[in-house]
Amino acid sequence: MSIRLAAILLVGLLAVPRLASRESNMPGKLFVSDDAKLFTQPGIDSANKVLGDTLFDEGLSLRVSTFEQPPENKKAEAEAAKSDPAKWRAFMQNWVKEQAPNEGAKGIFVLICRHPGGIAVIADKQTRERGFTDADEQELFGILAKAFRASVDEKHQDLPDAAAIRDAGLKSAAEFVVTKLKDTKLKDTKVKGESAAAGQANQKTKPAGSPLMGYLCLGIVGLLGAWLVIGLIRAFSGGGGTGGGFMTSLFGGLFGAMAGMWLYNSFFGGGGGMFGGGSDAYGADSMGTGNDGAGDFGGESGAGGDWGGGGDWGGDF
Repeated sequence: MSIRLAAILLVGLLAVPRLASRESNMPGKLFVSDDAKLFTQPGIDSANKVLGDTLFDEGLSLRVSTFEQPPENKKAEAEAAKSDPAKWRAFMQNWVKEQAPNEGAKGIFVLICRHPGGIAVIADKQTRERGFTDADEQELFGILAKAFRASVDEKHQDLPDAAAIRDAGLKSAAEFVVTKLKDTKLKDTKVKGESAAAGQANQKTKPAGSPLMGYLCLGIVGLLGAWLVIGLIRAFSGGGGTGGGFMTSLFGGLFGAMAGMWLYNSFFGGGGGMFGGGSDAYGADSMGTGNDGAGDFGGESGAGGDWGGGGDWGGDF
């Protein structure tokens, strides 16, 4: 029994580095701040499930924020722009670019205003680099605009099932995001504890390790693994030679395993240490907060405009 237990512990301990270095695939997340009360909670949950049931490289977030009306500092600008399609589109695009960083958004951000009616969509740099294009932003805008258009009558008043129609539009938007991004990879993939910073002057790249050192490291890991087995067998069988006894044998074996894990991680895991700065699958950067371009909504991207209600730019819904 002691030999079997020792073997199980050895396999478990040597598996830790492999688990810590595995690729980070995480479920998508939907965040909705619905101040305008445009969606129902079951509808939000349904859309969130669509994203949550899908794994994305480094995770992915879709954030939707609704406003009953523009904030005080934008009301005059909105009033002046709502009757002109080009001005209203520019207003919504500027607003979504300003609002996304204020909400700490990352991934894809959707802003919806009820009075006057407007929708704007924008993706951060990281999401655009993984393949979400201008045309995709425009299509996502169109999915939501179509739902909001269908939820009101010609006088821009809610139909009896308006909330259900908007819920369906939100779910369709989530399904579109999944379809476009579920199999994509981040362009700048982080290694352990390091933020990708391609194209920046201060970028630091880790030199490739020597193959000879790699083979040497594997040999040392093998010897230390054998040390662990011997130490654990001696510990559980009551052996230990002259002095030391159970605890000495046990901790000697565990020390060997820890040393082997450290060497494995140092040569093959990209650095980061055993207990800090590890894999993104377990760290605080799991949603790409440390990646270059996450949460960067600058540039010329962004789709926006009215909800398309009867040709009334800025029409309420």
